[in-house]
Amino acid sequence: MDVSQLFGNLPVTQLGFGGMAGLVVGYTAKKIAKVAAILLGVLFLLIQILAYNGLITVNWGAVEHTATGVWSDGSGVTLADRAWAVISGNLPFGGAFVTGFLLGFKLG
Repeated sequence: MDVSQLFGNLPVTQLGFGGMAGLVVGYTAKKIAKVAAILLGVLFLLIQILAYNGLITVNWGAVEHTATGVWSDGSGVTLADRAWAVISGNLPFGGAFVTGFLLGFKLG
């Protein structure tokens, strides 16, 4: 009997792989989020400087309306709801992934 056949379908292997995958994704996500936050901050400051000097005008209402569509769709389902549906689809893997993700995000 092959070892992978014996242990391949056990939740323990899913927990181990899910935890390690979550750790890697969480660590990477935090690094990318830091860079994205800096870039968005610089972009916002640049827009504000240009608007202050009268070089451009910004319709912040339209910006807010556009951003709202990213976080929730027309039926009221939020981005968090969609993410939770994906994660909870395979619960042992998803639970370990979330735990690993949080640990990786903390370490990153």
